[in-house]
Amino acid sequence: MKTISKMLMMVILLIAGFTANAQTAPATDTNLTPMEQYFIGKWKLDVFGLPSGDGVMILTLTKTDGVLGGTIGNEGTAETLKLTKAEIKGNTLAVRFIGGGWDVPMYLDKKDETSLVGSMNDMFDVEGKKIIENK
Repeated sequence: MKTISKMLMMVILLIAGFTANAQTAPATDTNLTPMEQYFIGKWKLDVFGLPSGDGVMILTLTKTDGVLGGTIGNEGTAETLKLTKAEIKGNTLAVRFIGGGWDVPMYLDKKDETSLVGSMNDMFDVEGKKIIENK
């Protein structure tokens, strides 16, 4: 009986721990410009004309403690690369990351409320759609 009581208590504590963590929001800035509100989030990017063929990347843009940042990676893999630069000028998001040992620039322009267009490394066309996540 003691074993069952201990196991039940562990399950309750485990569930309580997950519930407490689920309610903790990540540290983000609440004072966002309209363009920051537009670009911040997850984007599915189709990259055309790569030497290995067309590819799909996931860009996640965040703003924490007043600084834009985030990650980028290939769709379907858990591996992501940290953005080394993220900057918004006008309607353009400029990001940089180290890919294959190279400093890769990407420029993305707002197309409409959920789409963007741009280029990667000034050679490859990029089209993107915002990933809307249910909360």
